[in-house]
Parts: sequence; C-alpha cells; structure tokens
Amino acid sequence: MNLKSLLLLAAIGTVSTSVSFAQTGNVKKAKSALAKFQELKDAGTVQLGIPNLKSAKEAIDAAVVNDKTKDNAEAWTVYALVNANLSTIDKSSELAKLAEDGIAKAKQLDTDGANKANITVAEQILGQYNFNLGAEAYQAQKYAESYSSFTKALTYLPGDTLVTYYSGVAALSNKDYKNAVERYKELIPRKDFSSHKTIMVDLPKLYLSMQDTTSALEYAKKAAEAYPDDNAAMTQNIELNLITGHEKETIDAITAQLAKDPNNKSLNYYLGIAQSSAKNEEAAVAAYKKALEIDPNFFEANTNLAITLMNKTREKLNVVNNNRKLTQAQYDAELNKIKAELKPVLPYLEKAVSLQPKNVDALTNLKNYYIFMQDEAKTAEINAKIKEVE
Repeated sequence: MNLKSLLLLAAIGTVSTSVSFAQTGNVKKAKSALAKFQELKDAGTVQLGIPNLKSAKEAIDAAVVNDKTKDNAEAWTVYALVNANLSTIDKSSELAKLAEDGIAKAKQLDTDGANKANITVAEQILGQYNFNLGAEAYQAQKYAESYSSFTKALTYLPGDTLVTYYSGVAALSNKDYKNAVERYKELIPRKDFSSHKTIMVDLPKLYLSMQDTTSALEYAKKAAEAYPDDNAAMTQNIELNLITGHEKETIDAITAQLAKDPNNKSLNYYLGIAQSSAKNEEAAVAAYKKALEIDPNFFEANTNLAITLMNKTREKLNVVNNNRKLTQAQYDAELNKIKAELKPVLPYLEKAVSLQPKNVDALTNLKNYYIFMQDEAKTAEINAKIKEVE
C-alpha cells in the first residue's frame, strides 16, 4: 500500500522532458514546487514541504483556467497531483474531489499517453487518501463508512490485496456478509497474499452466517485442499461435513487415506476428530493415541485426547450426581472411582502445557483437572500461571 514516491519524481521528470505542449510560467512553477515538496516528503519532512505544495496549488489553479493551458493534459495532471497530495495532508474531501476532477480531465486530454504514469500516481495518492479514511472509520467502529471508503480506494488501486482484504473485514464487522464474501473471493487466486489462509478458512463461516450450507461445504473443501497441513482448515472441513450428515463419507475418506499412509500423524489426528464428532469416543481415543505414537510432541493430539477422556468421565459424573438414592458414603466411593479413571489424563494435559507453556487453553484444561481432583495447591499454582500469561 505504501506509495512509491520515486515513481512520482520519475514521472514528473518524464513529463517535463517529453511533453510537447507550450508551457506557461505557472505550469513550470507548479511542477518545480511540487518536485521540491516531494523531495522533502521523501526525506521524512513533509511538513516542511507544505509551503511548496501550496505554492504549486496557487500556480496550477491559475494555469488550468488560462486560455493557453486550460486544455493542456500536463497542466491537469499536475493539478490532480497537487490536490491529491493536499487531500491526504488536510484530510479534505473537497481537495480529493478536485483531484478526481483533475484526473478525469487529464485522462480526457492525454490522447498520446504522455502523462499516463503521472495520472496513475495521482490515482494511487487518492487511493491512499481513501484507504486512510477507511482505516480511521474502522478504528471508530463506523464499519459501513469504513467499507465505503475502502471500496472507493479500490477504484484507484484495483486489485490491491491489502485494500481488498480490509474492505472485506469492514463488511464482515458490519455483518454485511454478502459483500464480505465477494471481497474475500476476489483474493482466492492470490495465494501469495499474507492473509490468504485466513481468508480461505473464514469464507465457509461467512457462508454459514448467510445460511448457505452448500457454499460453506464447497469452500471448506477448497480451504482443506489449499492447506492440507493446516489444523483449522482440515478440522473445519471435517466438522462441516459431519454436522451436515456426512459422517460415514468423512470417516471413510480419512480411513482410505490412512490405508495408503498409516503413519501419517495428521490423518490419524483428523480421524480422531471425525470419530469424536460422530460420538465414536473409543475410536477417537484410539486414533489420537496412534497420532501420539507417531509424534509424542503433537500438541493438538495431546489436548484432544485429554479432553475426550475427560468428557467420558464427565458423563459418568453426571450420572452419579443425578442419582439421588446414593448415600454420602456411596457417592464418595463412586466419585473416587471416577477420579481414579481420570488419572491417566494427567500426562497428556501436562505434555500439552510443556509444549506450549503460555497457551491459556492448555493451562485452563490442566487447572480444571486439578479442580475436579480437589487439589487446591495445584489449582492455585496453575491459576497463577494463567494470570501471568493473560
């Protein structure tokens, strides 16, 4: 998004040597003052250059109404550049409109394309102006206004990945899912974009927000195909297929892949997720254990195995808690049995924390274990660690 100021200087230089139109003193004065402003801007002293920019405006305003230069493409190009620069400094919509008018007039008159590079620079500056407006509106939580400004920036910066992405984010924040989807989809071919993975993973969620399950499944599959090693993309694809009634197909597909590559830790992990989502807890436990057999340091597999085992004991605890016929002694005995069953979970919880000691979720899971075990000292210890990293 950063504008290349060297392009502007080069373009101005090109204009001054290649344009064959007759020039008045005002056009020359404006070009000279604009070049001085650009030099100071490039040096990081834009405020020092403002007087030059204002001098350029005074001169070029006179030039575009002068009979000799009012139909001069170069004069209107400089007019657009001056007003575009001033609009970004003054945050002035009026100056931005003058720059827009200047661009339109310059394009109309520039029949030989001699000023094309400079006109492009003026458009880039207006794009930056509108981008800045969009960013400010977003920070102020004026999401509709932000989306409008980002969208206008795209008219001057077509295809700019960052502006396109921010436009989509603004639409999403405004719960304008339709436009958010359209912006995100524009970025699908741009796998070089830094947030491409985020876009691919978020698109199915946007479709779900629009209650378009068919498209959600389609784009979840695309995300998984684009990022087969990404946990979020793969998990989302599995879960969406499961909740839409494709349990057997999903499990069969993963199992078929495992037949070809049985020692693939990720496939075993994803099978665990699929089996767990299908309420096949024993099969899920077996799949997670296989993944850990292949890689004991697999954080997600340690976490999911621990949670799956804890959920099994939680169900038993609910049964005991709801049994009003138990005496206190019987209740305590049943509770101790459940605690004994839960003890094998501890190594997986501890392993997860050792792998990611600042992961709040991992620490919270371990704290919950100690709460159930009624170990107040350990609970306090883990709680203190959570507060340190939050």
